[in-house]
Amino acid sequence: MKKVLLAEPIDEAGMKVLRGKVEIVISPDPSGRSVGQLLKDAHGLIVRTATKVTREMIESAPLLEVISRTGGGLDNVDIEAATANNVVVCGVKGPQDRFVAEHAVTLMMALAKQIFYLDKEVRKGNFRSRHEYRPMGLAGKRVGLIGLGRIGRIVAEICHHLNMEVWGYDPYINPEELRLPGLIFTKDREEMIQASDFLSLHVPLAPETQRLIGRRELSWMKPTAFLINTSRGEIIDEPALIEALQQGKIAGAGLDVFAEEPPDIHHPFFQMENVILTPHTGALTKDAVAQLAEGAARNTIEVLEGRRPSYSVNWEEVIRKKGKG
Repeated sequence: MKKVLLAEPIDEAGMKVLRGKVEIVISPDPSGRSVGQLLKDAHGLIVRTATKVTREMIESAPLLEVISRTGGGLDNVDIEAATANNVVVCGVKGPQDRFVAEHAVTLMMALAKQIFYLDKEVRKGNFRSRHEYRPMGLAGKRVGLIGLGRIGRIVAEICHHLNMEVWGYDPYINPEELRLPGLIFTKDREEMIQASDFLSLHVPLAPETQRLIGRRELSWMKPTAFLINTSRGEIIDEPALIEALQQGKIAGAGLDVFAEEPPDIHHPFFQMENVILTPHTGALTKDAVAQLAEGAARNTIEVLEGRRPSYSVNWEEVIRKKGKG
């Protein structure tokens, strides 16, 4: 029986898929050291977000056939090294999309309605804060979306139904293929950022998207605008964002992701009252956790039994290489 290593425990829905088909080993912790040691005699690895799978780990695991993620983002896996060693890297697309989109819109609403501030004031006994008239309506406000993949499109649909003016920018999308009511597609990123009341990021982490939003882009934003990030923390130049928030260059931010996770307890974000922070939880609803665990487990079994997983970035190349071998 082949052995599958879990870098962290997964939901019972995933465990049910694995039981009886493979030997299951669970790492005592998700560190590279612990996982790497146990990986040396494993045929499959299921990872969440806490483990970074390096070239060294992959090359020291001669039996390894598949690395399966409980999510769609694969930036914590060295895909090049995996492909070079004929290891299929796969993920789960779909179940989490709606939940992440809802999270992004919820952050917009919380910022617009100043929920974080008003909750704090009411708890202090300051009921008169209602007369400060801080909240604003969303209808008629412009939201600019950078990235119009699956999640970005759902955000666009929700915001359209909230009667917001929805603009979208994505250099990799053919606008003729988009079927989104009310969407204004633009090739001018600067113009969109300059005019947006909310700027929401929906791009994968890649070399070309690292620090996609830096000092220049933040300087384009209106001082009344809010930045939303539910994608990856590294997409924003955090020092530049901290400076923009501290100096009032933008009104605030809603962040579900950080450049370093978890962030240091002394991170400047923690001292800012115009920032809402959540712990990379956009996709982690009860429903999604079960669906992602099940999907990752099924992908693992599919690869180990010689079948195509639901989503993989290198399945074709690995199969081609094995065929030549």
